[in-house]
Amino acid sequence: MIQKHVDYTKSERAKLILANWDTFVPKFVKVMPKDYKRMLACIDRAQASGLTGDEAIMAAFEENARDTSRVGGN
Repeated sequence: MIQKHVDYTKSERAKLILANWDTFVPKFVKVMPKDYKRMLACIDRAQASGLTGDEAIMAAFEENARDTSRVGGN
């Protein structure tokens, strides 16, 4: 992604980041919506209980739908 940014914009900052990747990579953070993170955790729990594929996804969806703590949309 950063290389494409360099290709399109010739950004000096992006070039610096790529040239010093080992220094900059620890500064990157993963941004993930709360609902998505919650669903991934639900899917993991469903798979740990023996469900696979679509079954695990449906179980996670149903668990998330019943969770009253998220009624406010958070």
